[in-house]
Amino acid sequence: MSELSGPRRHAVAGLLVLLAGVACVRASPPTTTSPRWSTDLPTLRLEGDTGITDTIAPGALHRAFLVRQGPWAVHVLDIDRAACWSAVAVKGAPGAVGRTKTSALTASAADQGTIVAGGVNADFFLFDPPGVPTGAHVSNGNVVTGPGARPVFAVDQSGRPWIGTLSISGAAVSGGDSLRIDSWNRMASNGLAWFDARYGPVVDTLWRSIRVVLSDRRGTVQSIDSSRVTTPIPAAGGVLVLGPRAPEALRERFVGAAILRSQFTVSIRLLPFQPREAVGGFPILVRDSLEVPGLDSAGAPNFAPVRHPRTIVGVAARGRRLLLITVDGRQPGHSAGTTNRESAAIALALGATEAINLDGGGSTAMAVARYRGDSAIFEVVNRPSDPTGERAVGNALVIVRNRRDPGRC
Repeated sequence: MSELSGPRRHAVAGLLVLLAGVACVRASPPTTTSPRWSTDLPTLRLEGDTGITDTIAPGALHRAFLVRQGPWAVHVLDIDRAACWSAVAVKGAPGAVGRTKTSALTASAADQGTIVAGGVNADFFLFDPPGVPTGAHVSNGNVVTGPGARPVFAVDQSGRPWIGTLSISGAAVSGGDSLRIDSWNRMASNGLAWFDARYGPVVDTLWRSIRVVLSDRRGTVQSIDSSRVTTPIPAAGGVLVLGPRAPEALRERFVGAAILRSQFTVSIRLLPFQPREAVGGFPILVRDSLEVPGLDSAGAPNFAPVRHPRTIVGVAARGRRLLLITVDGRQPGHSAGTTNRESAAIALALGATEAINLDGGGSTAMAVARYRGDSAIFEVVNRPSDPTGERAVGNALVIVRNRRDPGRC
C-alpha cells in the first residue's frame, strides 16, 4: 500500500458527514462514547493512517479514513465476535423477491431481542424477478435462495464465519426411480429444481419447463403443468421444476413418474454444512492472508480491473473479528473506487486473512446505528454513487447482538 494521507481533522470529519437518517426503532441502547481522533490505529495496519474511530457499542467500531493512492474514502465496521456480535442475512420481506434500501434492512433487524451495530448491502441481485439474490441467501437456517456457482459469506450455528462455495445434495424419489435435484429455490435450466414456500408464494418459471406441484409433506402430486408462467407454491409442499433444456430422457422419466405413481419423496440439504446465515458474493479476494490469483480476470472485462464502488467482508484474528468494508467510487475528488486487486489490498491492510467481494457500484452502502436514549437512528455513512442516493438492493448483511442475554455468545 502507498503511504496514506494525513488530512486535517476538519477534512476527515467531512468524510463522516452522515446522510439521511432513515429509520428510528426502539432498542435498549448500548454504552457509547463520542468519536475520537486517532493517529494510532494499529488494527488497521496502514502506514501513516489517520482517521476517526467511533465506538458504536462495546466490541463494535465504525472507522473512516482517506487513502491518497485512490483517492479512496473507506468505511469499516470492525466487529469483535467475542463481545457477542454476529452477522445475519436480511431480506426486506418474506421470500426471495423484493428490493429494499440497506439502511431500512439494517433497521428492520433491530427487533426480536437484538441490538444492531450496522450493516452493508450484500449480494448481487436479479431485476427479473426483482431483488432475487444471485447466490445463496440463508436466514436463521432457512434457505430462501439456494447456492449457485458463486461463493458465499456464511456463519455456522455457533456464529463462526466462513467463506467458500456451498452446493446441494438432493433427490426426488418416486417408487424405485431417483431423480437428482440440481438446485434449491433457484431455476436449473438443464435439470431439476426444488422450490418450497421459503422462496415465496409463487415460482416464476421458464418457457417449456415442466412443473409438478406437491401438495403436502408426503409429496402427493397435485398437478402437472407446462403452460403457466407462474405456479403457486403450496405452504406444506413445494414445486419440482424441470428446466426447458433438460434431456428428453429425463423429461420422460419425470412426467412418467408423476403420472404413474403420483408421489415424490423430496430430500435436500446444503453441503459442506448447513449455515445459520449466508449471503452470496463474487469473487473471493483473500485466502490465507494472500491475494487470490486471477482477480484481474474475475467476472466481466469492465468489472475486475476497473475501479468501482465496492463492498467487502473480511475475516480476521482467526475468525474473532469481522470487517464490513465499503469503498466509495465514481466520485472524482472524493473517491475513485477500487479494482478487485485494490479491494484485496485494502482488506489485507485492515488485517483480513479471508475476504470476499459483495455487490458494489451504486449498491454500495453502509448504515451505522446512532443511539439516542432508548432509540437508534440508522444513518448511511458512506456516499452512494447513484445520483438519486441510496439504492434499493436484494439483501443486506447486518451485525446484531442478543439484547436479552448478551453474555451468551
